Amino acid sequence: MKVIFDFLLNDFLTKPVILIGLLICIGYILKREKATKVITGTISAMVGIQMVIFGGNQFSNTFKPIVTAVSAATGIQGYIMDSYAMKATSQEALGDRFGLMGYAFLIAFAVNILLVFFGKYTKAKGVFLTGNAGTAHAQSVLWLVLANLLVGNAAAVVITGVLVGIYWAYSTTLAAGICDEVTGGAGFTIGHNQQVGLWFFGKIAHFFGKKEQDAENLKLPGWLSIFNNNVVATCIIMWVFVGCFMIPLGITGIEELSGGDNWIVYLITLGITFSMDMVILLTGVRMMCAELTESFKGIQEKIVPNAIPAIDVAALLPFSPNAATLGFIFCTVGTVISMGILLLVKSPIMVLPGFVPLFFSGGPVGVVANKKGGIKAVIVCCIMLGMIQSFGSVWTMNLMQYPEGVGWSGMFDFTTVWAVITQIMNWIGKAFIA
Repeated sequence: MKVIFDFLLNDFLTKPVILIGLLICIGYILKREKATKVITGTISAMVGIQMVIFGGNQFSNTFKPIVTAVSAATGIQGYIMDSYAMKATSQEALGDRFGLMGYAFLIAFAVNILLVFFGKYTKAKGVFLTGNAGTAHAQSVLWLVLANLLVGNAAAVVITGVLVGIYWAYSTTLAAGICDEVTGGAGFTIGHNQQVGLWFFGKIAHFFGKKEQDAENLKLPGWLSIFNNNVVATCIIMWVFVGCFMIPLGITGIEELSGGDNWIVYLITLGITFSMDMVILLTGVRMMCAELTESFKGIQEKIVPNAIPAIDVAALLPFSPNAATLGFIFCTVGTVISMGILLLVKSPIMVLPGFVPLFFSGGPVGVVANKKGGIKAVIVCCIMLGMIQSFGSVWTMNLMQYPEGVGWSGMFDFTTVWAVITQIMNWIGKAFIA
């Protein structure tokens, strides 16, 4: 049994490349495609999803050290808003009970599948396939349950599995409509940390602008026409943005961060690298979506009629690269504004921005806002997003019951949906103690 458990947790369900590849293979077999199509389609999709994961990791690996260095240079101390900080905190808090996370994850996946299988009655459609995010959810919610409900280990595992499974099924279903609209019917939804956020901003973005003012369709005259090229625009915007962001480091600090390279060369390389990662993402998404859309019809027709695959949020970014970059920038602006407000009111909890919530919430929300309300909606929605994530993080950290932790997720769903759920658990726990 332990061998099977370890295989499911470590080598199958938490490996998106393997899991999605297998599902695509099964889909093509159910469609009775030729063996050559099954093999080529499966491998193409697996290479595509690997490129999406690689590109996303590169964004984080490139900019995380910069955010850390700027935070240290400014002398501001506080909790880090970052999904990796959430994983580190919950793992440390769980201690010897960390192994229980695996059981919670498997229960959550089973609950998700059951809800989708009976979708005729439950209306659930999304199957959560982003294993790395899923394990983070399982361990973090397990800690929140243990810390606030004060129940035993077995009960905590079951409660966590059920709560997370329900969240996966319905948050991904909520996001499916706007994802379909943004991607032009690519046939997937998002399974990450901001599905409810994508749905929410998809509903309100049209109030702030006109979708005809699409960030991707802006045609600039004269020499400004260089910005009509997505790759060039992304590169130049990141030169300016990162250059301004690193001002507190000074030239000496930038060159120290670069490992001794000239600071101008380092900035140029960062912009080029950012654009390259976006191109990798774009190529990977195209490869994956082409196979995913076609093959999953076999699963929908023969096994689970309602099922929609829920994949990594990075898959949305290439559908509007300019909006994604602007979303990142204005989410950062909203976060900085929030930090200023927290300083003014002398909040006992200060939040420091991590790259992951700034880019992997700001970027996708920018894409969604642009689709519904154009460039003005991107600006308003992403500033709003930065503020919601910041103040929501303060709320959640007050409920975390682990002051030694380095931080929490900082992403939309974990600073709104899970903050509400945790607050309710906290009230229930206090009621039973009383």
